[in-house]
Amino acid sequence: MGFYNNNRAGYAIAVAVGLITGILINENKDIIRSINPFTKNKSAKKKITVLISGSGSNLQAIMDAIDKEIIPNAEIVNVISSSKNAYGLTRASNKGIPTQVHSLYPYYKGIPKEDKEQRKQKRIEYEVKLAEIINSTTPDIVVCAGWLLILGSDCLKKINKNIPIINLHPALPGAFDGTVHAIDMAYETALKIKKEKNETFTAGCMCHYVIEDVDKGEPIVIKKLDIDTDKETLEQYEERLHKAEHVAIVEATNKVLSNKK
Repeated sequence: MGFYNNNRAGYAIAVAVGLITGILINENKDIIRSINPFTKNKSAKKKITVLISGSGSNLQAIMDAIDKEIIPNAEIVNVISSSKNAYGLTRASNKGIPTQVHSLYPYYKGIPKEDKEQRKQKRIEYEVKLAEIINSTTPDIVVCAGWLLILGSDCLKKINKNIPIINLHPALPGAFDGTVHAIDMAYETALKIKKEKNETFTAGCMCHYVIEDVDKGEPIVIKKLDIDTDKETLEQYEERLHKAEHVAIVEATNKVLSNKK
């Protein structure tokens, strides 16, 4: 009987020790995970919110780069369009990416252009709401990929300060700021220089951080292209530029995300 009782007591002690050990391990697993880099959750992806206004070819470049893991461990969590007719919305929907339309038109509807004060107030309302939409997607980065509206101070001040915002501009730093006609203006400048000096003109595109001064934020990626108007038309230059933009926007997104902890 003494041998039997001793075994029972030993078994009970072993079970108790096992239970206590299990509890301690479970309570401290987060500490262990933080110490051991090999236990880090590799499934957590960097979140990208993309702003578009048109065809979404730059959005497509980002989606393709994610699929090919050129932009690793990332996902587009939301696509916001300033136009309900933007084909980029279809591109996103085909990939199962949530989309939203945030158009300025309903805010201005019924207000004459002469009523500048009321239109100004409605623009503020539009920008504040846009900031709320962006914040609700909790992104690691916001990418303006062919977004044709200016992100004004009322919007930028409301967006979480920890969220970097980048923009693609079809011109080099300091060239043709704040215009949607930068490509045409670059080609026209090239024509003039060719005629006057018989030289080529260097244009291109850039991705830069968004600040209140339009297209004047710190450049992240710059792509230079020489325009020789004797060898290519405006349409040919535009096509070549768009290809460079697709590369630039992927490189810039990657660069910013890799620096974001």
